[in-house]
Amino acid sequence: MNFNNLMQQAKIMQKKLDEFNKKEFEYDYSNGSVIVKLTGGLKIINLTINKTLIDPEDAITLQEMITEAINNAIALVNEQKEEIAPSSSGMF
Repeated sequence: MNFNNLMQQAKIMQKKLDEFNKKEFEYDYSNGSVIVKLTGGLKIINLTINKTLIDPEDAITLQEMITEAINNAIALVNEQKEEIAPSSSGMF
């Protein structure tokens, strides 16, 4: 593969990654209990919590659910990112 082809492929990959980082994803945790909306760049856009989960006497459970929902949403985005840009370790 020559240098020009490699540079062109790198530009194409960069464009795909830029588009992916702007793309919006939504993750629904436990049938609408917590909904996380974030970008491919892992910036949280919105977090919706079902009002029935808000119990002042049990904040820990809600915190755990939110943490798990966000982590699952990030994992989902990272999985989809790997599909368009496999890890570059070993590219050079």
